[in-house]
Amino acid sequence: MTSTQQRRDYFDALDWVTALTAATHVRQLDGRTPCADFDVRSLLGHLIGTAHRGLATARGITTRGIPHVITNVPDDELASTYATLAASIREAWSRLAGTESVTPAWGKCTALEAARGFTIETVTHGWDLAIATGQPSDAPNGIAGRCLAFAAAIIPDRLRGVMYDAPVVGEVISTTEQLAHLLGHKRDALASDLGQGQRSPS
Repeated sequence: MTSTQQRRDYFDALDWVTALTAATHVRQLDGRTPCADFDVRSLLGHLIGTAHRGLATARGITTRGIPHVITNVPDDELASTYATLAASIREAWSRLAGTESVTPAWGKCTALEAARGFTIETVTHGWDLAIATGQPSDAPNGIAGRCLAFAAAIIPDRLRGVMYDAPVVGEVISTTEQLAHLLGHKRDALASDLGQGQRSPS
């Protein structure tokens, strides 16, 4: 995949999650998600943290001081905060060539390789958010399918049980869910109270 296509996928993933966060109601923030460590509020805080790391990586700033979960954003500003970060990421990453060296949290690599990592993270947690809030859960424009082509190769076994759970074996509905399963995320965690029928409050 070219760096131009990968950058477009990253931007499309950001746009998708921006729309998901905007459609998430405050009353849903205490709800469970397929990511066992997060309720909806902390998942949004993690997505904001991931966006901060994506922006810092493009700007050549260390990511070490960025919390895993951002907790100081008011509930009614979570969506607008993410949207602002997504716009800044788009601007900063548009200036990078795929071969440029950057240093994300996992270590020095090319901008293309970093964009792959951030795209996978964004799409997977976007799926978590969509499932938890009853929104369409298939990432747009074939992003997840392209992520699957390289995702297994960039998730080392040494991080299983540390940053990622074991891959989930089971029926999948879409390529986005297949990607989520690869990272150890599953909708079964919500079966008792969400199932597949929850709808976002109007």
